[in-house]
Amino acid sequence: MTIAGEVRSASQIGAPPEAGHRLHPGAWLAWLSGGCAAVFLTSNPLYLSLAFLVGTGVYLSVRESPKGRAFGAFVLIGLVFAVISIPFNVLTGSSGPSVIATMPELSFPSWFGGFTLGGDITGESLMTATNRALGIATLVVFAGAFNASIDHFRLMRLAPRALSQLMLTLTVAIVVLPQAVAHARSVAEAQRLRGKPARGLRALPGLLLPTLHGALERSVQRAESMDARGFGGGDGAGGGAFAGVVGVLGLGVATWGAFAHYWYGAGLLPTLAIAGGVVLVGIALLRGAGVETTRLRADRWAPLDAFIAIAAVLAVVLMLALRMNGAGDAGYLAYPEVVAPAFHPVGAIAMLLLLAPALASGARGTRS
Repeated sequence: MTIAGEVRSASQIGAPPEAGHRLHPGAWLAWLSGGCAAVFLTSNPLYLSLAFLVGTGVYLSVRESPKGRAFGAFVLIGLVFAVISIPFNVLTGSSGPSVIATMPELSFPSWFGGFTLGGDITGESLMTATNRALGIATLVVFAGAFNASIDHFRLMRLAPRALSQLMLTLTVAIVVLPQAVAHARSVAEAQRLRGKPARGLRALPGLLLPTLHGALERSVQRAESMDARGFGGGDGAGGGAFAGVVGVLGLGVATWGAFAHYWYGAGLLPTLAIAGGVVLVGIALLRGAGVETTRLRADRWAPLDAFIAIAAVLAVVLMLALRMNGAGDAGYLAYPEVVAPAFHPVGAIAMLLLLAPALASGARGTRS
């Protein structure tokens, strides 16, 4: 490399990357929302398997970044829990005519849940548990790809002013864990260089204490830097504190109403809770709209960002059309008897559309 090239490279260290080489956080948010909605709209193992492969492809396209390597441990833990859920769901409740095996049965009283462990293990329950685990694993991979690629502070700037305090708390909570994992790897590597054991129970105290100290120190530094830049600030006169409390309360009430409507069925109380939560969020947004914010550099949408967002919306639309028309076994159930699920090309196209971020990363080398 020439001297001019070295000077040019040195001048670029620490400089912000060009906006055209970073995907918009709104595009990643649209992709995550579309992927989760498409997974929730189907229970067909064929579509879920394809979605899992697509999510894995997107995750592998961004996992080479430092943040991606830090989130790799959490993705692996999520996949392990998804696999463990299969025997747990089978053992806690099986029904259907296709009996695979019979195990000793243990029933608990009604005050302890009233469920039964063991008994007949059926193919229907095994297929249902596998579908649920596959859906959980797919969501874990999608979340891992999203968190490994997104700049959480750029994403926080997209939040309404009324929810800035909530987004600030979530951002700090999400970022602290991968930072602790990355710091633990650095501590383990430093101990290996010093000749100290980096594995086993004896090395655990020497690994935990520096890791906790470093994670807390980085958290304090990040909180101070964000406070200096005005993140999560605002006065009560413009609606900052009041709008934040009302917005968080509205989200909590609406979430409870949606859960009650899904779990217990339609009723007056869940409907009122959803309506009241929406009203509270609307009031918070109106109050927060009076607070003016200043941004040093606004994020702009590029054609690749629009491509990813449109692909995510199309994926949801196609899966919703399959579900509403009853085509392609989008709402596949293993009961009352296990049969091979149908496969429709539209469902495959819907899942393949979610591969857009990996294609964009390969085409432009984008990474948020």
